[in-house]
Amino acid sequence: MSAKPGLFLKKANDDLVSHCKCSPSVWIAGPGQLDCPWCGCGWLFICPQCRRAFTFAVAEPCDLTWEELAWHDLKTRYSEPPTDEEVEMWIDCMKSVVGDLEEGKQYVYLDFYAIPVDAENFAFDGMFSQHKLLWVPQVQALAKPAIVDEILSNPDYWLDRRIDIDDEYDVPG
Repeated sequence: MSAKPGLFLKKANDDLVSHCKCSPSVWIAGPGQLDCPWCGCGWLFICPQCRRAFTFAVAEPCDLTWEELAWHDLKTRYSEPPTDEEVEMWIDCMKSVVGDLEEGKQYVYLDFYAIPVDAENFAFDGMFSQHKLLWVPQVQALAKPAIVDEILSNPDYWLDRRIDIDDEYDVPG
């Protein structure tokens, strides 16, 4: 059996966008990011139970192994049980997404990474675009909801910063 992640992300609340009505005790699913990240797939977490999106997650101690987390997510994603290869791919992917977490800290999802809600003046290359932000857009959108349309759900924001890739997605990490 594999190691435990130590800390992993759980749904924190229903703030901003939350189509998931599951309890806050649900762990996050692997990203379902498509080539249209402005639809929400590039800036929202996914619930592995109901497959719906939410904005904020919190880092908490996790008693499950990486394999158990993968199975919990993948069994609701596909009609067939996941293969060992799919489980390993999920684990590798999620280790890149969650990176270094701090217990009790809240995070948002942005273009393949869990970003701390208190991040300021940060830049990174995501799966789809390059980002250079003074603040976390999801957090600022709590006070100014127009930011969702101006940045997060704005195709121009994402496409103007798009990373050129050769006909296939390269997963960062």
